[in-house]
Amino acid sequence: MDIKQSFEILELDRGASTDEIKQSYKDIVTVWHPDRFPNNSRLQQKAEEKLKEVNVAYDTLNSYLSSEQRMEPKQEKAEANVKTETAQPDAAAYDKTEAVVEAGTGIALSLWSCLSSLFQSVVAEVKTGIEQGRLGQSQSGGSCGGRGRRRDKGMGKCGRGRGKGRG
Repeated sequence: MDIKQSFEILELDRGASTDEIKQSYKDIVTVWHPDRFPNNSRLQQKAEEKLKEVNVAYDTLNSYLSSEQRMEPKQEKAEANVKTETAQPDAAAYDKTEAVVEAGTGIALSLWSCLSSLFQSVVAEVKTGIEQGRLGQSQSGGSCGGRGRRRDKGMGKCGRGRGKGRG
């Protein structure tokens, strides 16, 4: 799709800014969204086709504008940097701080993902153990440690007294 056609589909003039393109795109998507026509399949189909066309036009304009910005002369970029530096004297410090925060966020998210996966696997293992009836049994095979105890201590399985009037 060519640039001229993309501007026409989004109902914009050739010199529109990025913000104007984005706003026009949002407006058209709001008007032509297929979910607005749940009871009319013909209009829903038409809206889907229109939305596909609008998406292609929006993507075309975005890629066009981003390539146009990369091709700016270096002098204009240098002037823009001078303006930015005068407006924000600590721009370099801000960039470093932002990089550190992003790195920290990435590390925290990775750690959370690992812990979450580990927790899910432990829960799945416990659930499987419960379903198979293995959980709560000692490794020697007996329950409550009844095997191997001396009978003359008066204690049977699970710690109940035998023959001492307790029930």
